[in-house]
Amino acid sequence: MIKNQNFFFAGLILLGCTSGCQNPATKVDSNFINVSGEAQGTSYSITYLDSTGEKFSKAMADSLLDAIDLSLSTWVENSAISVFNQSDSIAVTDPHFLNMYFRGKEIGELTNGSFELKISPLVNAWGFGPEGAKPKGDVDVDSLLELVHTDFTVVPDTSASSESARFLFLKKAGQAVDVNGIAQGYTVDVMSDALKREGINDFMVEIGGEVSASGRNQDGNIWRIGIDKPLPPTEARELEAVVELNNLSMATSGSYRKFYEQDGKKYSHTIDPITGKPVDHNLLSVTVQALNCTNADAFATAFMVMGVDGTKQFIAENPQLDLEVFLIFGSEDGYETYTSSGFKKSMKNL
Repeated sequence: MIKNQNFFFAGLILLGCTSGCQNPATKVDSNFINVSGEAQGTSYSITYLDSTGEKFSKAMADSLLDAIDLSLSTWVENSAISVFNQSDSIAVTDPHFLNMYFRGKEIGELTNGSFELKISPLVNAWGFGPEGAKPKGDVDVDSLLELVHTDFTVVPDTSASSESARFLFLKKAGQAVDVNGIAQGYTVDVMSDALKREGINDFMVEIGGEVSASGRNQDGNIWRIGIDKPLPPTEARELEAVVELNNLSMATSGSYRKFYEQDGKKYSHTIDPITGKPVDHNLLSVTVQALNCTNADAFATAFMVMGVDGTKQFIAENPQLDLEVFLIFGSEDGYETYTSSGFKKSMKNL
């Protein structure tokens, strides 16, 4: 499985699911089915309408998840990303890896570097690598930023006779990619596309809190999702808001549960690719609604870097991206919220 402590998506809770949603494969009602299990260091749950009971199955879901692990899991030694990160030059044909790389690069350019796949050296140096939040000593930010900001040389390889796209990557020693800010959203999209190919259009896919919803739920209503209050991990989860997710995707990224303290200073797991340091602002959580979960996930990661004002400005200047946000940020009285106009339309009473 893609198991990495940096896969952290605080804040989304599924609503309206029966107790059967915790079982591996359960009829939610006469036509809706739920399959669930462990994936990517967290859990997944898929609820869908299938009157035949034969269009989709847990085995199909697990097969897709295994395929993505072989592409994007740093915990699988022979995965495409593991081999890539250990190489200075490599030819890549893996479609999931290539999808992640080129989409991540595009979002990085759109956000002026607030999203960056090559951030792995900084993440590890600040103590947020696979072993979990762990304080480190002094970090040589300048030398690491050189690795992060130096582009790979990427050229199409037309010499090989392959049905798959093939690209040659040349990179510096020490450069490595980290897809934790986009991969779970991408996986949700892969699963959603698989359901649609089987003719299933009423479904909810959730992986580690990243969600896509289509059509209606078992009650004939639009799918409802809850958003957590920004409480410490030692406290019980409480809802801050409830939204209807109408043929959209949603992802949340937060800084209030994953951090460490050293010498009286708190270090967030969100690393700014521009400064090379953990972010130090008052944005606690950002929830993004988007047309697909890849975008929701990646932009949530970028907005945690931008902060409150930067996120508001980005949304206002990029209406073509169809992004809506719900921000929770610290204040003298505890915390406040900001809701974009489109997001506000989806919100329901608690």
